[in-house]
Amino acid sequence: MKRVSFLLFFLCFGLPAWAENSAWTGTWVLRELQPGGQLTMKIEETNAGWKMTYKVVGPGAPGASDTTIVTMLDGKDVPVLIDGKASKQTMGISKVDGHHTVNIIKFGGKEIGVSKAELSADGKLIRVETDYPESNPGAPAGKQIQFWDRKERTSSP
Repeated sequence: MKRVSFLLFFLCFGLPAWAENSAWTGTWVLRELQPGGQLTMKIEETNAGWKMTYKVVGPGAPGASDTTIVTMLDGKDVPVLIDGKASKQTMGISKVDGHHTVNIIKFGGKEIGVSKAELSADGKLIRVETDYPESNPGAPAGKQIQFWDRKERTSSP
């Protein structure tokens, strides 16, 4: 009886939450070409959040480094890892709902930008709008808009 109750609880409440998260999982490609190749972003589910891995792929990017963020999607600052080592950059990513996130980007503890991401209704596109109030080593001041196209969907555990 307990197994049946748990199964019904999972199907009623757990499955919609899993399906909502899994809409983001998979490999994404930035539309704008980067020097050396294409920038890819892989989103994988972890226990209660995401592992995001960025990589430049292509013939002009031999030995490109991996940039990784592991977030619980709770807005808490987490380190941006470059080849497994913490950098001076952190991100505080919050999940607003099944189709929106907000990311506070910091460098050396100072806020340098705010990104808002939106997953399209069909799950094939992520639009990211980042506002940089002042110039920083990674970007000039102003708004930057990026579009990420789904390359492949990853099934979740």
